[in-house]
Amino acid sequence: MKIITPIAVLISALFLQGCVGAVLVGSAAVGTKTATDPRTVGTQVDDGTLELRVNNALSKDQEIKKDARINVTAYQGKILLTGQAPNAALSSRAKQIALGVDGTTEVYNEIRNGQPIGLGTASGDTWITTKVRSQLLTSDQVKSTNVKVTTENSEVFLLGLVTEREGKAAADIASRVSGVKHVTTAFTLIK
Repeated sequence: MKIITPIAVLISALFLQGCVGAVLVGSAAVGTKTATDPRTVGTQVDDGTLELRVNNALSKDQEIKKDARINVTAYQGKILLTGQAPNAALSSRAKQIALGVDGTTEVYNEIRNGQPIGLGTASGDTWITTKVRSQLLTSDQVKSTNVKVTTENSEVFLLGLVTEREGKAAADIASRVSGVKHVTTAFTLIK
């Protein structure tokens, strides 16, 4: 029993060191993303809070909660709604709910009529988003930290603060990624 206790303490210490390293690396990555994002830290926080508030407002509508799959992305106070709803009326209602949330300046309603996608399709969308981000990261035509990428049912949506040239390049890069069916942009153009 006395031998097991020191070994258990040693193993625990090793595992904790690994956790500390992961926490430090994760914190550094978040800090780097925050520092390189063209939005102010305050705007980034506001956008994160706005996403939560819109999601919360949508979840209070029982029909939306039960029958639709809606994703909310906020950038500069603008809301992008993606996903599926069984009919246009429910999609319009989701847009109106999002518009009613304090802090929302505009809503891009890209909710498609149809049944919610399954887990397999959603996983494929995550993979497409990863591939698009990787291509943007390696491009010398686009500052990838200025572009937010989301994918829904193989459609890629791009938001961000970019020049007209960067916006066109980002859309072109995304459209060339395998698995992408369509690219929609909602950029705020800067000079």
